[in-house]
Amino acid sequence: MRDGTFTFYTLQHRTTHQSPWAKPNEPLEPVEDKEWSFSSWDVFGGTAEPWHGSGNDYRPKYKKAHDETHSVWANTGRHGWWSLKYAVKGLRRVRAADAKGKFDSRDGYRHHLQAVRHEFRLVKVTVSKKTEVLTPEEVMDALVPAEE
Repeated sequence: MRDGTFTFYTLQHRTTHQSPWAKPNEPLEPVEDKEWSFSSWDVFGGTAEPWHGSGNDYRPKYKKAHDETHSVWANTGRHGWWSLKYAVKGLRRVRAADAKGKFDSRDGYRHHLQAVRHEFRLVKVTVSKKTEVLTPEEVMDALVPAEE
C-alpha cells in the first residue's frame, strides 16, 4: 500500500427482510435493526465483480472493472472502485442477485436455511495513510519498562 489520500466507491448493505430460521419458504418478515454495514467482498464481491471460465481460463468477466478493484485494494486495503461507473454496475449486479435469493443463508451442505433480503447502497470513501519509520531508539524506549 502506498501513502496518500485515496477516494473510492464501495458497497454497503443492510438486511431488510428474512424468513424464520430453517423455514426458507415461509413469508419474509421485516427486520427491526436495519444498520448499514460495509459489504464483505467474501460474500458480495464475486457477484459485484464476477469471474468466469474454468481451469487455466478462469478470469474476471469485466477486466477493466476488476483491475480497478484490485488497484483500490492494493492502495487502500479496502474493496471498491475508483470510478462511479463501475461501482454502479457492481451495485446493479448485487441487487439483481439478492432479489433472486443468491445471498440466502445456507449450511455447509448448501441446504437452504433462511431466505434473506438486503438493501444496498454506494458510498464514497476517502482514506488517508501516512507511514513513518520508527527509529531503533523509539523501539527500545517502548521495550524498556518505565519506572513507576
